[in-house]
Amino acid sequence: MQRFGTTFPALEALHAGLIRIAEEAGRVALRDFRAERRTTAEVQWKEGGSPVTSADHAVDAFLAETLPTLAAIGFHSEERPESWTGERGQPAFVVDPIDGTRNFIEGGDAWCIVVGVIAEGMPVAGAVHLPARNETYSGFRGGGAFLNGERLTFLAAGQAPYRTTGPRPIAERLGRALRLELAHASPVPALAHRVLVPLRGGADLAVANPGGHDWDIVASDCILREAGGNLLTLEGTHPVYGLTGAPHPPLVAGSQDLLTKIGVSLLTNPA
Repeated sequence: MQRFGTTFPALEALHAGLIRIAEEAGRVALRDFRAERRTTAEVQWKEGGSPVTSADHAVDAFLAETLPTLAAIGFHSEERPESWTGERGQPAFVVDPIDGTRNFIEGGDAWCIVVGVIAEGMPVAGAVHLPARNETYSGFRGGGAFLNGERLTFLAAGQAPYRTTGPRPIAERLGRALRLELAHASPVPALAHRVLVPLRGGADLAVANPGGHDWDIVASDCILREAGGNLLTLEGTHPVYGLTGAPHPPLVAGSQDLLTKIGVSLLTNPA
């Protein structure tokens, strides 16, 4: 397996460690989770109106303590603005302690623990763990993608109308730009989870509003690529991971076969 310097482990071993730590972090979050009821965690509000809970901070602290046991690399977290240093090219863990915090607060089951690794500007490993569903998506570069340890690949590309999960305005913009017939699939609140929904046939495409961040998508980007899919801007380019906390533009995820099928329009008919 490929290595990235003397302090970077083989990706297969790193992948196994990410799964273990993400699932342990899930147990930390579950201490304050109440299915179909409001969390027992303390809830605060960030500038801009998004919630953060004491459970987010507990998971963040756990990840900051345990991930360095896997590799002596950087640590980039949503809950640590001081980590948004923009050290592009340097290996780093890229984490969202709880993606879908509102869903967590309300007792839903679609929130997740997100742990990715970036090296040389590219996602190389990731784990997305849904504690309330006991599901863990994972993957590493050159090694494949998995769901609870079982290999995961995309099915054949679907046919129009393409079922699309995500914000309707972005889906409709995509449909107009690509001259596609779309149907709306069930919404998924956590972005890291949403872009993986096409992997299991819950939708053909997943879209995201502008405003996603590296910590939302690095892990899922790796998993998608290893399963035969991709995550792209609406112009057909890959996200650029600057590790500065800067937001990403609108995004679309799906199988590579389907994205290739509609890909010419992605470049020639931008919305």
